[in-house]
Amino acid sequence: MTLIRVTLPYLYASIAIIAVWQAVVTFTSAHVAILPPPALAAQTFIELVISGEIFTHIRASLSRVIAAWGLSALIAVPLGLAMGRWRRFENIVDPVVELFRPISPLAWIPLAILWFGISETGKIFIIFVATFFPILLNTVSGVKGVDKVLIRAGQVLGCEDEWSLFRKVILPASMPTIIVGFRIAFGTGWAAIIAAELVAAQSGLGYLIADGMEILRSDLVMVGMAVIGVLGVLIDSVFRIISKHYDWGT
Repeated sequence: MTLIRVTLPYLYASIAIIAVWQAVVTFTSAHVAILPPPALAAQTFIELVISGEIFTHIRASLSRVIAAWGLSALIAVPLGLAMGRWRRFENIVDPVVELFRPISPLAWIPLAILWFGISETGKIFIIFVATFFPILLNTVSGVKGVDKVLIRAGQVLGCEDEWSLFRKVILPASMPTIIVGFRIAFGTGWAAIIAAELVAAQSGLGYLIADGMEILRSDLVMVGMAVIGVLGVLIDSVFRIISKHYDWGT
């Protein structure tokens, strides 16, 4: 029953979107190259599934996002813990972070091509830019939000150095906020996949969309967009389950 209750809103939303989509196609008589009917997009999706091409694109995009997201976590979490714990260190690093944070991942595409060429590194770099700052800022917020009473209790009960205090008190207490940062970062990285795969990609959902645009196959564009949306919801559901069923703060 729980699965049905969670799934039904998305089913209703999908039906409404398809109905509006079909209505727009019918009443505007849009050319199929501009806006394909839902039936054509569904047929294209089935063809891509049967050929296995869609799974190749999904695997390529997921591998890039996971690699960039993991790299962001490895760098942003320790940096955020340090910034949240030591004010002087934060005062030094925070201005640099705030200068780079507003720059869109799209703006990094020319430099990514110049620095890394058309290799996978350039694509991962662009997604890294999109995923780094949500993890960093949520980690800083999590550390600053730890109850001072918990910190004093940890010091009284045997956490004699900063490392043991971090490991036993600060990190567990700030983990719920860090998990939120992971969730937001994966979402922004997944949204940035189209920009990343503009860097001379030969596979991936972003490549599928860009290729469909170039050859005037709007059905490919719609299929790519739909798959990105559905996978985004499924991935976000995983983070929701983790946040709901595990009490990281204890």
